[in-house]
Amino acid sequence: MRKMTFISSITGLGMVLAGCVSHKEASSDRIKAEREAAQVVFDEQGEALLPKGYRSWVHVSTSWLPITTSLLDGMITKTPELFNTYVEPIAFKTYVKTGEWPDGTLFAKEFTTTRVDAECDGPPAYVCKRWYGKAIFQSAYTGVAIMLKDKKRFPNEPGNWAYFSFGHQPPPYQPASPPRARERCAQCHIDRAGPKLDYVFSVERIGLDRAGDSRRDILEASLPD
Repeated sequence: MRKMTFISSITGLGMVLAGCVSHKEASSDRIKAEREAAQVVFDEQGEALLPKGYRSWVHVSTSWLPITTSLLDGMITKTPELFNTYVEPIAFKTYVKTGEWPDGTLFAKEFTTTRVDAECDGPPAYVCKRWYGKAIFQSAYTGVAIMLKDKKRFPNEPGNWAYFSFGHQPPPYQPASPPRARERCAQCHIDRAGPKLDYVFSVERIGLDRAGDSRRDILEASLPD
């Protein structure tokens, strides 16, 4: 009986170890698949294709903009807009730990219109009344842009960053974008963020705050493993 119990235990241990290896392999495969999905693919014309799944990346901030000139197309917006900023998870994890953005870092900034229906007050805020309270609501997706750090493809750009816009319209967005002219996006990052911040607007972005306990908190809340 003891011998049978011993054999059973060894068999069970083997199954546990196999399960651990299988879990590690599955986790590795998942990370690899996520990273591959978050990479920018370029077509034969050198235009970037819109990456898929960016709303599942780490969300680091939401900002509200009054009616203004859109950085997506240079036109005046019809309503105030909000934009949500997402960062590819592996790059985000590196940044939180080291304070540096690695080569291959990818940001996505997606814009939405502000709801301005009859139950909402006028500009500038458009606070809307609902049965459960008042709020400023996002109404519809209206455009997306990405920011890519790629030292091989953009060796002469400040920080090796390039910027792309996939239209200022409801989805589906434009499928591809050429790199934007420096004055359209990069110059703002050069002038207002600069090399000290690696040209990234990380100040006043609550999800990118590394001061004190924030570094630990944002890493555990976003990427617990």
